[in-house]
Amino acid sequence: RDRLRMLAAVDDGVGLLLSELTRSKELDHTVFVFTSDHGYWYGEHGLSVERRLAYEEGIRIPLLVRYPTLIKPGSVIDRFALSIDLAPTLLQMADVAPTAPVDGRSLVPLLKGEQTPHWRTSFLIQYNTDTVFPRVYKMGYRAIRTKHWKYIRYHDLDQMDELYDLSHDPYEMQNVIERPQAAVVLQRLQSELDQLLSQE
Repeated sequence: RDRLRMLAAVDDGVGLLLSELTRSKELDHTVFVFTSDHGYWYGEHGLSVERRLAYEEGIRIPLLVRYPTLIKPGSVIDRFALSIDLAPTLLQMADVAPTAPVDGRSLVPLLKGEQTPHWRTSFLIQYNTDTVFPRVYKMGYRAIRTKHWKYIRYHDLDQMDELYDLSHDPYEMQNVIERPQAAVVLQRLQSELDQLLSQE
């Protein structure tokens, strides 16, 4: 109940901001970004408390951007956007050059509806184990997510790695890592994950 009260307060706050920007006629001149943290498990995969594992419910967060002078209203962009993309995006929108290297890529080309043939086709997900939640102790991992697949490699758990065919199993209920027909995909993802880790 308290969590729902908190979410209702967020909704109220966003509504007040939008109302004030509308009243001052600044809404269409304001970049409005709405996102969140990764939240909590609500029983998915038999889990509860903070979302620290690499399943879809834990890695996906909302990202809504409103700026009519740049973005066509109602646009839906089905490309990989990461939290690390927010800083370069907002810097570019403000026409400010970063004073130091930043992680991520500006989402401005995507928001403008431009063709982006060299956009990322996979991304790295990582978590280092901690002792805050005993249930995930020694469950640190590195994972790769592509359009259709996810491979999770655990640091301290032997023979517990996971591979999911997200096209046919979007809720990640069937770990197919030991299926012979998945061997080629597994090898490709392992290699691609190693390449992403070498770029850290």
